[in-house]
Amino acid sequence: CHCVADSKQWYQRRVRGVMAGYKYMLGMLGQIALYFSWSISITFFNKWCFSTFHFPLIVSFFHMVIVSHVIWLYRTLVKGYTGADKISWGVYAKRVCPTAIAAAMDIALSNWSFMYITVSMYTMCKSSAIVFILISAIIFKLEKPRLLSVVVVAFIALGLFLFTYKSSSFNLVGFILVMSASAVGGLRWVLAQILLQRDSLGLTNTLEFVYHVEPVMAASILPLALGMEGQDMALSPDFILASQAQSLQVMFIVGVGACSRSDSPSQSTSFLVIPPP
Repeated sequence: CHCVADSKQWYQRRVRGVMAGYKYMLGMLGQIALYFSWSISITFFNKWCFSTFHFPLIVSFFHMVIVSHVIWLYRTLVKGYTGADKISWGVYAKRVCPTAIAAAMDIALSNWSFMYITVSMYTMCKSSAIVFILISAIIFKLEKPRLLSVVVVAFIALGLFLFTYKSSSFNLVGFILVMSASAVGGLRWVLAQILLQRDSLGLTNTLEFVYHVEPVMAASILPLALGMEGQDMALSPDFILASQAQSLQVMFIVGVGACSRSDSPSQSTSFLVIPPP
């Protein structure tokens, strides 16, 4: 009787363990599917947005400003945050600012490239970001060079070359912009991973991470936005002669883009497999 009871308990534990594993796997697959479907939707939204409103850097700046204020409001009201920041200015300048600047450049260059290339070209070129993530991880000694990694990088580079070689939709300026975004993006995700994995910095909470990073992102992109697009926007007939309804429409589009942005620094880091330092 005891043997039968023990076998029954073992079987029940085994079934519960298997069911828990399946539940975890299905949940993870659901999150991945949701993430990629949302990311693809935002990619097409950005392409449409910048085909209508030809100031991607200025739009990116306002995205970051809106996200900063939304996070500040949520952090203050919903979370009831009343304590003082734990990060010193030295750590902020040394650790947070480089991550924020890299993230801002990644987003700005990616959005800028939509002015010159198609969504398919953009998606294919941005897939090379894993190459730059690996290179950055090796530079920061988070990953050791391995033959398998080199082979994967080589195949990605070969696929990118075959896709862009004699492509009818190839545009050199757009290609340079999106590849620069991929390069900076590799650095961005590695730096973000380091910040999120170090408990001593107090940024393991993604809310705190975005709260500290987003304002620097907006400040770092503002000079570039004003220098490249400020005068053109100020002199644009669409801006000068815009009616109230058109102005509200632009504000709505920019607001939707900010609130649904899928390239926030707090996201996608969960998909990295870099071990903690």
